[in-house]
Amino acid sequence: MATFDRATNVNIAALFAVFCFAAHGARADENALDNFLGQWDVRVKRVRPKVSEVTYTETYEWVLNRQFLRGVTGRKSDGTEDVIYGTYDAKMKGYPFWIFSSSGTYVYLAPGTWDAGKHTMEWKNPANSDITYSGRLIFPDENTRRWTTVVKDWKGTVLLELEGSAVRRGD
Repeated sequence: MATFDRATNVNIAALFAVFCFAAHGARADENALDNFLGQWDVRVKRVRPKVSEVTYTETYEWVLNRQFLRGVTGRKSDGTEDVIYGTYDAKMKGYPFWIFSSSGTYVYLAPGTWDAGKHTMEWKNPANSDITYSGRLIFPDENTRRWTTVVKDWKGTVLLELEGSAVRRGD
């Protein structure tokens, strides 16, 4: 099985570094973030630039007086591990996420929007950015989530495209 290499992770982190903003403390909107709670079996397929796949487990729980959702992965098939934090930012009216990898990279997702009727969360890069980012996550049911991510440069060239799915574990 192909894996994500360190050089790719470093490049992706550099691309997302332009999206770093200070988050404002706010009580997490539990209606949306509660969907992530529990243990999940995850599969992520990199479609571009080079096809590869990574599998792992992920566990989410509330921390810091329910101010943040924390996720941790088990060791992934590429040997890395991640810690993820998400919250609700009342000032930005959205859901920022931070993903820290044992590879030394991190990703900040600017506050996403939640559509309760469609059970979807969407993230887009801030305006006036040289890098275009869009991500869409859907919970088709309480035990499944699927997402897509596309990152493009200022010319519209796709730098990264991911497809992922997660199934809630029964144990």
